[in-house]
Amino acid sequence: MNKPLSLLLLTLFCAGMSACTVLPERVQSDLYQLPPSSLGASSAGPTLSGLRIDTPATSDALGGSRILVMADDNSFQAYPDARWAAPAALLWRDWLLDAFWRDGRVTGLSTSSEGLQATVELGGMLRALHHENLQGRSLAVLRYDASLIEVGSRRILASRRFEVSEPVSGSGVGALVDALGVAADRLAADLILWTLQQGQQQGQQQGQTSAAQP
Repeated sequence: MNKPLSLLLLTLFCAGMSACTVLPERVQSDLYQLPPSSLGASSAGPTLSGLRIDTPATSDALGGSRILVMADDNSFQAYPDARWAAPAALLWRDWLLDAFWRDGRVTGLSTSSEGLQATVELGGMLRALHHENLQGRSLAVLRYDASLIEVGSRRILASRRFEVSEPVSGSGVGALVDALGVAADRLAADLILWTLQQGQQQGQQQGQTSAAQP
């Protein structure tokens, strides 16, 4: 190889190495998940069987894994260097599944991704899982529009909005996650009771229909 060509290759190599050294290092984000539900096992026996929990729909803002805060002007910002361990919709679905398991009154639990048979599906839309700073209040806000659907006919059996807010005592992401965990427990207690009540009503109606048939 001639000398001019060698010098050219060496110059290009050195330029490439120097370019690599000035690229910004990727910032590692801390990953968070909701604290496990503190709901205990109910003293009542199982009252509903075959419930499938679907991944909820979300807005574009909640479509990813960013941990969000809403300002006074209703704009969203994301906490820097912090994310949920999974997209918010999956995080909420899996947390709900665990809460239903801990309660124990619903058997045959599964998620939509498992493709298992079920009689009733719990779905809906996750509208809020974020921090709000509104008029001096620091709140963890959780809002879930729930729908119970008959799997076979895809008929909506019942629907209801569940909304809970919890004060955030602190400025860090950890304080927000803890407050959202408390809010999730409060919401899940009402949601599980509602699901059981609706399931029992549907069972009674089906029994009355069967009895009325000749």
